[in-house]
Amino acid sequence: MIDLNSNMLKKVNFFSSRFNKFKKNKAIILESGRYFTYKNLILNSKKISRFLPPEKKLIFLLGQNNLETIAGYISFIDKGHTVALLDYKINNFFLDKLISIYKPSYIFCEKTKLKNDTFSSIFKFKSYALFYNKIAPSHALHKDLMLLMSTSGSTGSPKLVKQSYFNIASNTENIIKYLKIKSKDTTITSLPISYVYGLSVIHTHLLKGAKIILTNKSMVEKSFWELLKKFKANNFAGVPYNYSIIEKIFNRGVPPSIQYTTQAGGKMNHLLIKNIIKIYKKYKIKFFQMYGAAEATSRMSYLDWKYADKKIGSIGKPIPGGNFYLIGSKKKKIIENFKKGELVYQGKNVFMGYAKDIYDLSISEKNQGVLKTGDIAYKDKDGFYFIAGRKNRYCKIYGVRINLSDLELLLFEKGIDSIMKEGDENEILVYTKNILKTKKKLKYISEMTSINLNVFKVKNFSKKNLTNNLKYKL
Repeated sequence: MIDLNSNMLKKVNFFSSRFNKFKKNKAIILESGRYFTYKNLILNSKKISRFLPPEKKLIFLLGQNNLETIAGYISFIDKGHTVALLDYKINNFFLDKLISIYKPSYIFCEKTKLKNDTFSSIFKFKSYALFYNKIAPSHALHKDLMLLMSTSGSTGSPKLVKQSYFNIASNTENIIKYLKIKSKDTTITSLPISYVYGLSVIHTHLLKGAKIILTNKSMVEKSFWELLKKFKANNFAGVPYNYSIIEKIFNRGVPPSIQYTTQAGGKMNHLLIKNIIKIYKKYKIKFFQMYGAAEATSRMSYLDWKYADKKIGSIGKPIPGGNFYLIGSKKKKIIENFKKGELVYQGKNVFMGYAKDIYDLSISEKNQGVLKTGDIAYKDKDGFYFIAGRKNRYCKIYGVRINLSDLELLLFEKGIDSIMKEGDENEILVYTKNILKTKKKLKYISEMTSINLNVFKVKNFSKKNLTNNLKYKL
């Protein structure tokens, strides 16, 4: 287990000090079949870190599910630097915007990605290169700050979540505990590493000496399932959209190595849950449904597989070491069962706070382990929690949290007044007075953010349409 009292949580060698127990274990399996042990992983990470200074610096890592990203990530964290983990497909306009706001000292990304004259390549590692910022200002970073994660998909929002070494270690330990992850386990990267859920899967397997099959392929590709079967993954993670694919594939047969799967990233259709459970019972597969957020490092609760068909739609109970309670309209705790209120979480994995620019990176933790989730929920008589709605203006699209206000601002900058709200699953309703013009501009928004154009449903502006579900009021 991870020693949460260790001073190593705030110093160097966060990963490699733990890898020492299982140096000979296979850590990474590439699509080609080539594998790297934990010892290999440490050696590769040190090749990169020798080009970095001892002083704590901010590094942008444009991550994907490949060896370069894993080795770079371990290297930077082990040397004590702060990593902002961004999607490698981020639009260059948004990347330049984040560079101007946060002024990173280094960027680690594909050799051909960076088109910024202030950066110079100082080291090449396979398909990636480490770029040094020639004009980066010297600015203090909080000693506990390990990681920065995006709050809103790929909309280019400068608002980032600050996660500490202790946040990561605490959440990882508790997930390992309830999923009973072992060194003999093998997972496959079914989600992007730049997504908190995807990164959490990598953390939990690396810190137990387990194996990770690295691929950027998605579940809609036949080659994904071929890799899973070939290297005998016994588990994988998915968001609700993934499970609609899994249902179709598993109806035709299930890979024999699969023992359990996990789901998070939004509310899942009840009929789909029932169908998945039916298939899983036939093949004796365990199904863990979970609930989390970047602000809680990753996961806050889980529904044990034993209750999957008895508590359909529930987010379960808090993870070990965590606690839920509900707040009503008068800011008082709700004790009664089935009464709705805002869901509040308490735990050591609650983030340090938000960052909006480089100056926020030196500020100490503010939340005291308490997170108001913005979700409206209730508790049943057995202590299981259920989400009933949203209080704020975020929605989940294919498992990725999207800030509707950010999208509205992007349209406004193109001369379009609009109001957006969450529609059906994986759907954003756009209300506007100029439908034709808005549809044309949405194509631009889709290209900028990588949000599928079909997600947007454009409707004529009507105040009546906006009264329900635009913002939940207690």
